[in-house]
Amino acid sequence: MEKEFTLAELVKKYGSKAQKDSLKKKGNLTGKEFGILLKEVLTEWESYSVNGRGSKRIITCKGKRPQKIGRVDKRSNNGQGQLVGEFELNSLVINYLIQKNNKVSPMSATKWLTELGIFDEKLIGALYGVRGRHLEELQKQVSQIIKDYNKADNDIEMLDEFIQISVKSMKASLVSVFSKLAKAEVIIHQKEVWGCTIQNNHRKLRKNEIKEIASIRRTLLNAYGLKGRDLFMTKKKEVKAFKKEFDEQLQEVLGLRFYYDAHLCVIQDSDLGVHDYLSRLRAKGELDFTFGLTEEFAFSMTQVYKEKYSERSLELAKVREKNKDNKSDTDRVKSLKIMKQYAPMWGLLLKYFRFRAVVKLNNTRVEGDTSAF
Repeated sequence: MEKEFTLAELVKKYGSKAQKDSLKKKGNLTGKEFGILLKEVLTEWESYSVNGRGSKRIITCKGKRPQKIGRVDKRSNNGQGQLVGEFELNSLVINYLIQKNNKVSPMSATKWLTELGIFDEKLIGALYGVRGRHLEELQKQVSQIIKDYNKADNDIEMLDEFIQISVKSMKASLVSVFSKLAKAEVIIHQKEVWGCTIQNNHRKLRKNEIKEIASIRRTLLNAYGLKGRDLFMTKKKEVKAFKKEFDEQLQEVLGLRFYYDAHLCVIQDSDLGVHDYLSRLRAKGELDFTFGLTEEFAFSMTQVYKEKYSERSLELAKVREKNKDNKSDTDRVKSLKIMKQYAPMWGLLLKYFRFRAVVKLNNTRVEGDTSAF
């Protein structure tokens, strides 16, 4: 059995008073509100798919349950210490492992996020490739939206800051999800140190190699008068010199281009079978997740996660914009903060890299198909 709902119909049937008021006032729901609504839908339906965007979304609910089940919110510390989009990340990781029949090789957090559909080829291209073309397109978008904006060659510093902070934040969230899933005995999670050789082969590093890397790092930090926490100050000449020599020694001593943490995850083995085992764990209420996602459902959940992430990311950007005394800020980042253009540009970057479809800047609503960028 399946049934289609417009967003308004779904809110009317399953929404809370706050969600109904929000829809009435704004004509739409935020990503967070929509995610909460979908959790309520799953108390009566086994799955759903979402087509369309914004207020024009059509939600198709599938598999009517014989009786309504309780929402998985039984934890004594419910809501405390939760990550943004934790329900979605939990579910996407579990679904990925099910789809792969639990046969997954160790991967870096970046590779995991790419496999889950959260990082796309555009972001990966900017992360590892030449960023010039991305900067040119971004400057074009910014000039159309922000008054008094004067483009500069060192706008690349803002692009670098966005990629560095965003990638680091989402990787940390994913690793935290791995830890929580393992603690709840949903998955087995092992972290290994892998390296990419000068022949571009990826392999697990031996203990003596890991110790050698730590020794090289410690020696060079002392030589340049640095501490580990100083390395994020990328413009500092000592940091640049450290990274240059560290990379050289990594190649000369160990034959490695770079090294990274790789994460191996598998769903816990059980005599019950995967689905029965996961059903029992979910019923315990220790961790909030769903599974058995269709391809459409998984795609929709990925978009919900991206929207939730972007909302929180923009909130934090507005807070950083007020901090004009951050010693690690580059000259261009400082200038954008003073001009109050830092947060608006951050919002456009979120849109450019397809984390949100609608960006609000200075009461101006910018809409469009993100696939056009």
